[in-house]
Amino acid sequence: MRFPSYGQYALDVSGNMLEVYATGAWTRATTEAAIEEIHALIPKFDQQPWGALLDGRRWVLTTPECQNRMAESILHCIDHGLCRAAYVLDTGMVKRAQLERTHPATSTPYQRNYFHSYFSALDWLNTEGFSPYTQK
Repeated sequence: MRFPSYGQYALDVSGNMLEVYATGAWTRATTEAAIEEIHALIPKFDQQPWGALLDGRRWVLTTPECQNRMAESILHCIDHGLCRAAYVLDTGMVKRAQLERTHPATSTPYQRNYFHSYFSALDWLNTEGFSPYTQK
């Protein structure tokens, strides 16, 4: 199997949610670029609580150094209003195990959950008060 030389991502802010669509094998450069763009989007939430939906079904994993940077970024996001994160992954456990390494030890009300279906993740975020349709 051939993996792409670097991963890609797409970001979208709608309502009180950030959607991240990740593909490919992420290098340090891809991770740093995504983090920079995500941090630049945080002010759009106007210091209000927000949720994130991360679709990783076409993501291929990262290096350990990328995991450390992702964990630092998640803490930064929590400090700036991130309350809920829904990860959409395929049925294998390798991606989830890698993402668990980015789970921050924090006493804030932050929660994350894992799903196999995009719509299940969206439903969970909605029940938690986060929706792309929420008006600011």
